[in-house]
Amino acid sequence: MTYPLMHVALAGAIALAAGCASNDNDDTDPGNNVPKSFATLSAEATAMADTIVNLDTGESLAAERDDLPDDATAQYTGYVGGLLDGDGFIGELTLDVDFNPGDSGTITGGATGFQHETDGAYTGSLVLNGGNILGASIAGGLEGTLNNGGTDYVTDIQLDGSFFGGAPAQVPTVVGGAAFGEVGLGADNFTGGFVAD
Repeated sequence: MTYPLMHVALAGAIALAAGCASNDNDDTDPGNNVPKSFATLSAEATAMADTIVNLDTGESLAAERDDLPDDATAQYTGYVGGLLDGDGFIGELTLDVDFNPGDSGTITGGATGFQHETDGAYTGSLVLNGGNILGASIAGGLEGTLNNGGTDYVTDIQLDGSFFGGAPAQVPTVVGGAAFGEVGLGADNFTGGFVAD
């Protein structure tokens, strides 16, 4: 099953985040716990997303999987990003997937290292709650508290996506889709996408 809206959402979110990459926070030494800059995260996310969706048209470049492994595990790392009240916002994403028979399973993970286009780093992390696979589609909520400039922002970003790539009975190579929710008290003030491989 193909969800063109999801592909367009993923392409649009990553392209918008990349197009807004103006924050040049210094991340020349990430080995010393210096967070990656907005520009770096956006470039990395764009490169990853470009392998599964045409960022100009939203057309899928990789086959969306409708048959998943019956008994396998996989870890995916990538990005969740998009627009937060009109400005770019992106963080690093980890998903641990346990595939079960019947195109079902569970997903745990989280997101951290968030950067805002103009406001810089958001500290804290989000935990994936209710992560599941149902009918080869994934869903779950990244929840927690992020801090920027001394202010805490209760955050809830919902993920809705699919698996892509790989041969039948193999673990899919990429996962991606739409992301939406709120950061702080604004209702539905975040719209974007996610991608991980």
